[in-house]
Amino acid sequence: MYLDYYGLKRHPFQLTPDVNFFYDSRVHKRAMATISYGLSKLEGFVIVTGDVGAGKTTLIDYLLKNGQLKNVVVARISTTQLEAENLLELIASELNLRKSGASKASYLRDLNSFFLRLGQAGKSVLLIVDEVQNLSAGALEELRMLSNFQNNEKPLVQQLLVGQPEFRSRLASPACEQIRQRVIASYHLAPLTAEDVPIYIAHRMQQAGVRDQSLFTYGACQRIFAETGGVPRKINRLCDRLLLYGFLEELTRITCSAVDDVTAEMRGENLMDAVAAPPEQPKPISLAAPQAPLPALADQQDILDLPLTGDSGLALLAEPMNRQGASNAPQVRQDLASQMSQHQALLQHMGRLRRKMDLHKSRLSRLKLMLGQQTKNRGV
Repeated sequence: MYLDYYGLKRHPFQLTPDVNFFYDSRVHKRAMATISYGLSKLEGFVIVTGDVGAGKTTLIDYLLKNGQLKNVVVARISTTQLEAENLLELIASELNLRKSGASKASYLRDLNSFFLRLGQAGKSVLLIVDEVQNLSAGALEELRMLSNFQNNEKPLVQQLLVGQPEFRSRLASPACEQIRQRVIASYHLAPLTAEDVPIYIAHRMQQAGVRDQSLFTYGACQRIFAETGGVPRKINRLCDRLLLYGFLEELTRITCSAVDDVTAEMRGENLMDAVAAPPEQPKPISLAAPQAPLPALADQQDILDLPLTGDSGLALLAEPMNRQGASNAPQVRQDLASQMSQHQALLQHMGRLRRKMDLHKSRLSRLKLMLGQQTKNRGV
């Protein structure tokens, strides 16, 4: 609906996992390194956990498409409260060994024979089990039994178990001691950080065909992070609604106010949490001096709604802040002079200012009206 309006070739924020939109953040790089190391051992279990919507499926898709899985036969299943017999039948079906009505012993015999043939041909088997937290105790025990299949003391099957965080608690129980001892590598996929979110949004927009990265302002990205906690699926759902809102309202930029309006609508539809997640403080980074003159800004412009694309982006924040109010303008300039060397300190100052603006909008409006008159008189 909004593709032509923004010049998009495809939907950038679809909820269905798409490996073409994979964002290689610091968290995802560490996850890929950990998983790749574990799989290189060709034995035992590799564990990947993450909250709902954290991007586990996309990560595994990317691994299968771009990983170094040579001479590996992959069987991938998604479990939903499976018992032991159903699990073995599903695995056999994925390997084209399904026999309707076969017994558990028959499935185990056929799987072992199949694994042995692959081993003799110089191949190995990787069994990927998604939503592993839903498995029954009996089904989980069958996975452990499959890990016992060997040929001349060489394991025939390696398993990648993917699930939600509660599986880690289950794995720590005494009942899972034998599985826990065979874990080669484990990684928990955390949400994106406040620093990642603007890059993640720009990356998906670029993959969808848009080169201009200034559509979502810096302030809007930080508000999106606060509302979603950095969970990719939540970000995608909110950004998709924001693009629709921008199309209907004929906006050229997605600002803080647009995020506020859309999140209010979604809360009214019970599609968002009642309370936004607290924003994470990003790590400090160096701030390069501006290479271009600062553009003139409208007095009513939100300082967080500046497009931060380029080396001078953060320096642009100083201009509207230097014009904030008659009484506190000197202090703001003094604070900026000491804080511009550290990105983190600047973001903290912006956060305090934003919260003050939200609480005292009526006062801010009066100050802005006074600012127009005082600027002429004082040359601020």
